[in-house]
Amino acid sequence: MGLLVTLAACSHSSAPTPAATGTATTAATGSATGAALPALVPTRSTYDVTLKPETKVIDAATMARAYRGATSDGMLTFDAAAAPEVAAMAPGTVAIFAGVALLRVSSVTSTGGKIAVAGTPVGLEDAIDHGHIAWSAPLDFTKVAFSPPPGFHRVTEQSGPLLALVGLLVPRAEAGLSLADNTWDGKVKDWKISIALTPSNGNLHLDLHATKTIDGGTIDVHGVGQFNGLTNEGSITLANGATTEITFDNKGLSGTVDFDWKVAFDAEHGGSDPKMRESDLINLPFSLDLPLVLGPIPFKLSFKTAFAFQPTFTSKVTVAQGSYHASYGGDLPMTATADASASGSTPGGGAAAAPAPASAPAADGAAGSASGTGTINSYGGTLSVAAVGLSTTVALPKITLTIGLPSALSSILPSSDFGGPYATLLTQANFLATGVTTMVQCEKRELNLLVVVGYTPGLLGKLKLKPQSKTILNQSYTEIRPPNITLCKG
Repeated sequence: MGLLVTLAACSHSSAPTPAATGTATTAATGSATGAALPALVPTRSTYDVTLKPETKVIDAATMARAYRGATSDGMLTFDAAAAPEVAAMAPGTVAIFAGVALLRVSSVTSTGGKIAVAGTPVGLEDAIDHGHIAWSAPLDFTKVAFSPPPGFHRVTEQSGPLLALVGLLVPRAEAGLSLADNTWDGKVKDWKISIALTPSNGNLHLDLHATKTIDGGTIDVHGVGQFNGLTNEGSITLANGATTEITFDNKGLSGTVDFDWKVAFDAEHGGSDPKMRESDLINLPFSLDLPLVLGPIPFKLSFKTAFAFQPTFTSKVTVAQGSYHASYGGDLPMTATADASASGSTPGGGAAAAPAPASAPAADGAAGSASGTGTINSYGGTLSVAAVGLSTTVALPKITLTIGLPSALSSILPSSDFGGPYATLLTQANFLATGVTTMVQCEKRELNLLVVVGYTPGLLGKLKLKPQSKTILNQSYTEIRPPNITLCKG
């Protein structure tokens, strides 16, 4: 499930769209959707491409005049009288529906004055022979609106804090409520979730509270995130029908993450074996999806998150807690080129969980491109007969770029993010306590801050670009109480 998010409606001019085999360069002042379709407006952009001969463009004017939205089974619908060129498309055609989708058309049917187009999502390499696309777009979170997923209910008071982001491009008909003072309650898998979102001065404040009951015990994750406006910049170069280079940078990114966790497995909560010895990975139901239209092509900039809670209990009587603070800042640059080899690649882009501290790669990005500081704010309060350990990793946020689609079409592809460049901020808290039966009792708390950038092959390019992952920040903090206890240094 996903909280569906898009920019609130704004007025902007339409950029020209190319002919099927032509070349066009757009001005920097608008997008190609027309004012009816909200989109992130670049301050400067370039769309200078030559399409493949078989590529068909349904331009912005036709889409504004004739497009009637996507059906629940993923078909694009049009007013037949306003779009005769759509009715004339043959199966197998690669079509760019300006501002909405890139599809390989499988069928076109006309009935009752309407046209329905079915197709499979395709990428840039299917539609473009060669060319260059570039942009710079500032983000303002006060211009965001969202629609909650099924099963989430609005509440009247602010509650809980953080950890969140996953979703789908929202068609114009699905524009939701303002983010201001929105608090929602719902359930994801076995977790009860409360989410609150408040924009202010272009920035975004998130609160989330996640609780879970399992085998007689309780887990409580509670946090607060503050994210400030930034500027997304990038470029894509294609030659001979293949993507040869992608750059992706999020300039001026800054924000803070504060989170607490609590676990309780004791006689009061049932005292049974919690049986939680495998990572419990949760993708939280919240995504900021920001449409970015360049020429007729609908790109999508997304803010997502996930967290992993991995405990190791050797005692059925356990009570423990932790509290941490992290702050991030700087630029997050990434470049993928056709001759780049995979470097520490991670399936799916590496946003789900951080690498273990012992194996985390050294920072190898541009010097000074990202910075982070952290503090461990808690000690003690642990009750455990035997040793107890756990690791909590928050990916907040993971920023990705890919091709946008109406939400009804996005489930066709096997991957929810369709590949593309990404930048991920990972905050990992590790905890170890020896337990009261140990001869020497101690606690070890670690906080690891990582920023990982990379590329996953997909709709933006997969013929020559390879998966890659690079750590541009790796900052660790360790606290042992009592200090210098050898048993807790391992």
